[in-house]
Amino acid sequence: MDMGLNIGIDLCDDHLAIYVSGEDKVSIWPTVICREKNKEKWHIGEEAYRQALSGKGVLTDKLISLLLKDGRSTVSGRTYTAEELCANLLGKAISEAIADRDISEIENLCLALHEPLPGLMDSVSKALLSIGIKEKAIRLISHSEAFIRYMLSKDKELYNNTVGLFDLSEGSLSYFEFRMIRGLSLRTVICNGTDMEEAFHLDILRNESGRKLADHILAECARKLMEKKIFSSVFLTGKGFEELEWAEEFKEFICRRRRVIYEDGIFARGAALAAELCAEGGGEDELLLCDTRIPAEISMDVSVEGRPNRLILAAAGTPWYGYTAHAEFIPQGQTSVDIDVNPVDRHIQKQRKTVELSAFPERPDRCTRVSMDMKLGGARRAELCFRDLGFGEFFPGTDTEIRSEIEF
Repeated sequence: MDMGLNIGIDLCDDHLAIYVSGEDKVSIWPTVICREKNKEKWHIGEEAYRQALSGKGVLTDKLISLLLKDGRSTVSGRTYTAEELCANLLGKAISEAIADRDISEIENLCLALHEPLPGLMDSVSKALLSIGIKEKAIRLISHSEAFIRYMLSKDKELYNNTVGLFDLSEGSLSYFEFRMIRGLSLRTVICNGTDMEEAFHLDILRNESGRKLADHILAECARKLMEKKIFSSVFLTGKGFEELEWAEEFKEFICRRRRVIYEDGIFARGAALAAELCAEGGGEDELLLCDTRIPAEISMDVSVEGRPNRLILAAAGTPWYGYTAHAEFIPQGQTSVDIDVNPVDRHIQKQRKTVELSAFPERPDRCTRVSMDMKLGGARRAELCFRDLGFGEFFPGTDTEIRSEIEF
């Protein structure tokens, strides 16, 4: 029996990259879509530019920005939402990437976003669902998590020490730093990304003075980010690094006593590895700490059959997007609930959030059942909702809710 397809996607304002596990190359398009003026026919990438330049169609670009502001585009009197445009772009690109195969063959699809914002992730999820990708097949991660997956697939010699990644795309320069945290019981990796203010448009590489300026900018950024640290390797990705003859000063610094590797579509490749992990169905062997994972354990002290116990609401390293937890309990001799936040980083102090339940109706002790729902709203934020369920026929439940947030 043939296995389903595992696909990784990198979706940014300037490019869309798709990698199908087991294949040789990454398919990359500019993130633009064009609809022909007189018929419902869509074009993406370079073909979209050609259609627009010929006057046959209307072009829409920067789809991530459009999604963030819930934008619209009107073509021949019809208005399309940003989600509809994103769905058309993804649908056509995926169809081209998997060639003569069908979307129904996709077993797992992991899409990486540069910045994992909840609203943006919701919109992209809806776009994927609308083109026929099954909900259970969809997973969303960030560039940081995709880079972690990519690195963990490499030889350990490449990440014995810190690893740097420079991503140079049109108008954007980002830097990611990957490292192992020693001394913990579970193998733990951390990756943080930074958008550099020194970003420049790739147009400046068209002339000699622009190339020298770009080279100097990159070299200064590398020195600022990497000096006084020990690196095993440095990776380069993005359109700006496809050829590096112009970047002599930058190369001279980053190649000093470390391996330097260029590969296209690193985030799409990392996302595909995350999709493969979902296909295997096993647990994770590492604790991941990045902008799509929480850096702390969230728990509360409870009593089970008269014995003290600790209820884990979310383990450290839990992917926060879409995560919820539910518990029901009966307070005994207390009018508040304590939620503990225990960071992985031992240098960060533990935190206790006390939620008062005094808004609930007054009843005898142990005569109130409480429902608690927790939703993770980001890597460092949890939303709590406590509801009064009453206690049997004698103390009917009310609609009383107590909401609270934890920032950590």
